[in-house]
Amino acid sequence: MHKLLVFDLDGTLAQLGVGMLPQDIDELKRLDEAGYRIAIASGKPVYYLCGFMRQIGVRQPILIGENGTTFQFGVDLPPRTYFFYPCSDLARRQLRWAREKIDEVCGDGVWYQPNDVAVTPFPKRPELFDVIQELVDTHPAELSELHVYRHTDSFDIAPANVSKYNSLDYLTKRLGMTSSDVIAYGDWTNDIPMFEFADLSVGIGGKMEYRTDYSFATIGEALRATGVVFG
Repeated sequence: MHKLLVFDLDGTLAQLGVGMLPQDIDELKRLDEAGYRIAIASGKPVYYLCGFMRQIGVRQPILIGENGTTFQFGVDLPPRTYFFYPCSDLARRQLRWAREKIDEVCGDGVWYQPNDVAVTPFPKRPELFDVIQELVDTHPAELSELHVYRHTDSFDIAPANVSKYNSLDYLTKRLGMTSSDVIAYGDWTNDIPMFEFADLSVGIGGKMEYRTDYSFATIGEALRATGVVFG
């Protein structure tokens, strides 16, 4: 039997900017009560995930924020257990440099997601996407320890050694588990690293070309199958 269920948030557990459906919450709580450990892995910071999971009622969820950079056990604030995925001092200095330079070239034209480690600017004007991209393209040495991901609404700038794969490897070792204990659920290409780590991968919504072990149109269908079809 698998022990750890790891869910992406936006597009998987819930659609962007909204909560889970009541019937899906009931299914997730049923799995929690059946003895599965529930984790959520997202690009959002853990305090955002904390607020989301407080409303779900799952006992002691594991929160993995900033695409694998930060971890929190439970939803207490301040948290009882909170830790970071290891990254180099150089990566942290480069993250500070990146934010300073984005401020220089964009002024007040960006909003920053309030992360603990990664830098996630949301440009307020379309032309600022290209301004930030040019900064990234022309300073490879200053960003050598970082990965930069361009999205439709933002950029994620994070230590290069951080991924959902590495974070799950780090977490399971801390929990005394292995990849064979893990089922991962996601909806997009940024979830592929955790699919590659987990024993079973479950795609939601059918939007990816990546071939997962199982695929469902909705998270509700996937939750009902967990423990029955592939638990």
